[in-house]
Parts: sequence; structure tokens; C-alpha cells
Amino acid sequence: VFSEFEIEQHQECAYDHLEAFDGDSDTAAILGRLCGSKIPEPLVSTGNKMYLRFISDASVQRKGFQATHSTECGGRLKAEARQKNLYSHSQFGDNNYPGHTDCEWLLTTEQGYGIELSFITFEVEEEADCGYDYIELYNGYDANSHRLGRFCGSGPREGVYSPGDAMLIRFHSDDTISKKGFHIRYTSSKFQENLHTTK
Repeated sequence: VFSEFEIEQHQECAYDHLEAFDGDSDTAAILGRLCGSKIPEPLVSTGNKMYLRFISDASVQRKGFQATHSTECGGRLKAEARQKNLYSHSQFGDNNYPGHTDCEWLLTTEQGYGIELSFITFEVEEEADCGYDYIELYNGYDANSHRLGRFCGSGPREGVYSPGDAMLIRFHSDDTISKKGFHIRYTSSKFQENLHTTK
């Protein structure tokens, strides 16, 4: 988030400029190439790394920029055959999740595959209707999709499966009691593999 921004103006930002990349190097997707004196919109990465590069040439100088960075919860995640981990908050294991949290993670996978979640740890404030703190799962890209469930307390006992190529996870916490949070493992799998026959 930029509080001050003044870098030599050029239509293509060819001279002095600030570049932001969605990863840990300049090989990642570019989030923006910035110059001029208009304060840019906030930059948000999809993952837990952002790479910034500031370049100035030998001629015109300006004031520069000032920005603050913070951890945002949520983001877009790609489910693959290899298991990946998702945590309720950045200090999972050391501190309880913060209050006043609204996070959305969108898990996507390639077409023809579904998404499978397993809950390794789940400790969220208990309430009869899960009205205080909760996690909600949707089979699709947004909250208008079919809801797979709302969970709190010690959470779902079994894994959760979404046959579509996207699953939305929403986490809400209010301003009072907070607990340990959750650790989820997610993978993508072929739909047929999941038609387990139960006796």
C-alpha cells in the first residue's frame, strides 16, 4: 500500500520505474510497472512472496515512494496431485487466530479433476449454529455456489470433496474468543477415484 509516490513520468514507464512481481523473482508474473506521481492502487500477490525492483537512470530524479506491506489472508491456490498445506493464519501453531478476520481462499484445479480437503487440525470457537467463528466451504468460484458446509468447534470429522474444478474456503472470526485455528491439506484427484464403495 503506497502512501507516497513520485517517480519520473513516462507513458511506458521506460525510464525510472518500480516493478512488482507475483513471486520471489522477476520470472514470476508481473503485478505492475509503476511511475508518475499518482498513488497506485494497492498491490496484492496471489501467494506468500512478492518481488519488487526499483530502477532509476542517470537523468531525472524525483522524490521516490513510500509503502507499507502487510500479510493478507486468503488468495488463489492451485490444487495438484501433490499434497499442499493451508493454514488459518500466518502464526498458526504459535498464536491463536486473530479476531475480526474475513479470509477467502479460492482453490482451483484443472478441468476433469476434483478437490479433496483433509483437516489435520481444526479448533474454531464452538457455537450451536457456528454463528461466531466459522469456516464455510463452497463447491465453486464464489459464495453463490453450492455450499458444502459451515463448520466450527472441532470441525468436520471426514475429508471434504468437491467434484468441480474450484472450491471456495471462507473463514470468519468475530472480535471475542479465538482458538488455535486450522491446518488443511488439499489435493486434486480424478472424480472416479473418489467413488469409494462403502459396505
